[in-house]
Amino acid sequence: MPLDVGLTRRSIERELDLVVGAIRMVAGRGAPAITLIGLDFGPAVLDGCAEAARAEGVVLEPLWHTDESSCDIRVRSREPWPERG
Repeated sequence: MPLDVGLTRRSIERELDLVVGAIRMVAGRGAPAITLIGLDFGPAVLDGCAEAARAEGVVLEPLWHTDESSCDIRVRSREPWPERG
């Protein structure tokens, strides 16, 4: 079965868009953290979004699968959020 390069590229772009959206939401104080799971290209997306995360002042945390073949990504605020009472 041949590799569908176009489909792979669109999949990576979609995952990048998801992470960038999470970065913007956390940076905009819409949520203290967001975890994206089930990513097919987690390590590549993590590398591709690292600069955007730094620029927005948020942290990207890889959540490695037990076999270390891929990872989910947690986007969190650098600053602690106040307790909601």
